[in-house]
Amino acid sequence: MNQVQEVFNEFSQLHNQKYNVGEILSFLDSKCANGYFDRDVYQQLIEQIPQAQTQQQCTINQLINVFKKAQDVLNDKISKCQQIIDQKNIEIRAYNDKLRQSQTNNVIQSSKLNVEILDAEILYQGNGQLQISLECMSSVVYTQLTKRQKPVWNESFEFNVNEQAVMKFILLDTELQQKRGIGGVAYIDINTFGDQMLHDFTVNLSDEINSAVRAKLHLKIQWIFSKNKYLQDLINENTTQINQLEQEINDHIVDLDIINSPFKQAIKFQNNLTISTYQTQPNQQQQASPLLISENQIDRLVQISLLLIILYLVFGLLNSMYRTLNFDFLVIFYCFLFYQKNYRLQSLLHIKIIMVMLGIALLIDIIWLAIYSTPYLGEFNAHYDHLEYGLQKYQIILSWLLLFVKIVVLIFYVHIYATYPDKSTQVYDQQWNAIFGWKDIKQINVYRNYN
Repeated sequence: MNQVQEVFNEFSQLHNQKYNVGEILSFLDSKCANGYFDRDVYQQLIEQIPQAQTQQQCTINQLINVFKKAQDVLNDKISKCQQIIDQKNIEIRAYNDKLRQSQTNNVIQSSKLNVEILDAEILYQGNGQLQISLECMSSVVYTQLTKRQKPVWNESFEFNVNEQAVMKFILLDTELQQKRGIGGVAYIDINTFGDQMLHDFTVNLSDEINSAVRAKLHLKIQWIFSKNKYLQDLINENTTQINQLEQEINDHIVDLDIINSPFKQAIKFQNNLTISTYQTQPNQQQQASPLLISENQIDRLVQISLLLIILYLVFGLLNSMYRTLNFDFLVIFYCFLFYQKNYRLQSLLHIKIIMVMLGIALLIDIIWLAIYSTPYLGEFNAHYDHLEYGLQKYQIILSWLLLFVKIVVLIFYVHIYATYPDKSTQVYDQQWNAIFGWKDIKQINVYRNYN
C-alpha cells in the first residue's frame, strides 16, 4: 500500500481531492513499462467506486483502496487454488498407494453395488406408514417403516452384482398394502453407473401401469466393478483438476501483473515474491529453502520414527514391571494407530498431537524422577532391604533410559515437523484451523468409497 501511495504522490499529494478518471488513466499509462495500462481492467476498477463511472471523477484514496482490494482478491484466489492443489496431490498420493498395494497383492476384483436410500417426496394422499423395498439379483432388502410426512431413511445396502443386474425400488404403504397395492415402483439398470463414480440423484416412482408419478426417491448409488480402474480414474480426475487449477492460478497471476504494472518499480521485490510463490510452469523452478527437504525424505524419517516408537514400547514394557505407565501406553497406542494408516506422512495434525502428548509424558517422568530417584542414587540406606534397594535402583536406571528415549523421539518429531514443506497448506492443518477458527479456509470435501 505504501508503494502504491508513493506512485500516486507523483500525480498528486491531495489524495482526497477528486480528479478526472481520464487524467489518472494517462498517468497510469506513463508509469507502465509499455506505456499502456489495460483499459478493461481500469474500467472494472472504476466500476467499483460509487458514482465514479457516471461523474467520471474519483479521489486517489478511492482508487488506491480499489487497487488494494483487487490485489487482495487475486492473492486470495491464488492461495485457495494452491490449497486445493495441495489437497488433491495428497489424494492422488493416497490413491497411488492403494493402487500399488492392490496390484502388488493381486487382489481378486469383486463387483460391489452400494445403494444409499436417503429420503422421498410423496405425491399422493394417504395416512399409512412408508417403507422401501429394494430387489437386486436374488436379494431383497427393506428399510425401516417411517412416517408419511417428509419420510427420511438414510440407510445403506451393499450387493454382489454382475452387469446384468437390475434394481427394483418399491414404495410400500401400510394403508395400500391392505388393498394389495403399492405406493410406486421404479427400475434402474446397473449399467447406468458404469463410470464407477458416486451418483446422487432422484428417481421417479410410478404406479403399476406407469401412468403417473407417485413419489420421488432420493438415492446415492455407486457400482465398483474394478477397484484398480476406479482408483486410476480418480487419479486421472484429480490430475485434470490440478491442471485446470494451475491454469487458473496462471490467469490470476497475469491479472495481478496487469494491476501491478504501474507500480512495478516500487513494489518489484514484493511482486516477484508473490509470483514466484505460486508459479507452476514446469520450466520455472522455485528455489527451495535449505531447511526444507523432499517428501520422500520426510517419509523415510517417518519410517525411522516408527522404529523409535517400537524402542519406546520396549522400554515402557520393562518399566511397567515397577511403575504404572498408563499415559505412556496411551501415547504409544496413538502413535501405532497413526502409523497403521499413515506409513507415509499424510497428516501434520497427528504429528502435532503426538508432540504434545510426548511433552506431557516427559513432564510426568521428570516429576516422578525428581521425587523417587534421590533415595536410591546415593549410598545404601539401612532402612531399605538389600533386594528391594537393588530393584528400586534398577527401576530408576530404566526410568532414566525411558526418559532419554522419549526425548529422542520428541526431537525426531520436531525435526519432521520443522522440515516439512508447505506446512500452511497441509490439508489436515487446514481442517484443524477451520475447526478452531484460526484461519478462514474453504474446505473441499471429496466423497470417495474405495475400500
